[in-house]
Amino acid sequence: MARKVWAYAKDKNHQFIYEKQAEQLKIFYIWDVLRLKARNPDEYKELKFYSTEFDEINRLELTASEHGFFKYKSEQIDEETRESIYHSTAMLILMEMSEINFTIDNDNYLLTFSKFLVEPCLRFKHFDKDEEKYYPDLVGYFADDCELYDKWHGCVAIEVVFTNNCHSKKVNSFEKNHIPIIEVSISEKLKLGTEFCGEIKFTVADVEKYYHALKKMFANKVFGKIRSDPVSKKFYQNEIDNLQNSHQQNLIALENKQQLHHAEKLTLERQFNLLNIEHEKMKAEMSKLQSLMEQMRQREWHLNNRLNYYTTMGFWQKLKLLFQNPVD
Repeated sequence: MARKVWAYAKDKNHQFIYEKQAEQLKIFYIWDVLRLKARNPDEYKELKFYSTEFDEINRLELTASEHGFFKYKSEQIDEETRESIYHSTAMLILMEMSEINFTIDNDNYLLTFSKFLVEPCLRFKHFDKDEEKYYPDLVGYFADDCELYDKWHGCVAIEVVFTNNCHSKKVNSFEKNHIPIIEVSISEKLKLGTEFCGEIKFTVADVEKYYHALKKMFANKVFGKIRSDPVSKKFYQNEIDNLQNSHQQNLIALENKQQLHHAEKLTLERQFNLLNIEHEKMKAEMSKLQSLMEQMRQREWHLNNRLNYYTTMGFWQKLKLLFQNPVD
């Protein structure tokens, strides 16, 4: 059976314990529980620990193991135990994150969550088949401002895988029922043996140290793979509306630009007409000036001829001419 590094608990009144001033169940970490057992055994004995499924009917009683996990019953510690602890620790850290920076196929998605359901029972009923039941590791509900809220109906299933990926039947069932799946694999870098001693047996201190190391890695980024990628009708409609709005805005911009060009054209035409009028005026003035200049040239020629005539006359001729044509 699966081993967990955290659990829920009931008090001496057989009531599940909730966080103070919160509606969510309190998380009991294995390392804190073992410390409580060592330091305050009476308080420890008042608690009963249970698995963390969302549906209370599926929760089973657990006991705390000195090897750093909660177990359903006494079993030999083997490699399957290690796998369960990797899986359980990754689930716990993801569940505690309100923002997850996913890296998927070289794309980054900053997904914000309002809450998580742990291993809820999802029932899919088909007309021609028996009912299917699935227990995804986590179902995260997006915050309203999450970028994938509309596309994925506001939620996503997150599966933590160690060796076996989600089988195709499960992926197809989720996609048909409009539930996306992001798969998070525990790579060699994320394994306990890589971070620590690599032995099969390990202590609760190793598990706590692994929890904090993995939490630090996940705070930076979480590598995932989208296995189920349904698209909601609302998302398609929003995309169509956005395209129509963009087209309408582009059309309005083009019409405004056309009107601006038309106004500029009218202004240029008015300026051109004014310049033509000024040009015609200047041509008329130029013609007048040329006519006046011609008259002045003729007068100058006439005066030069008279001057030459007076220059060649003798003294007595000039004197006679002076008396004949007295100067005005």
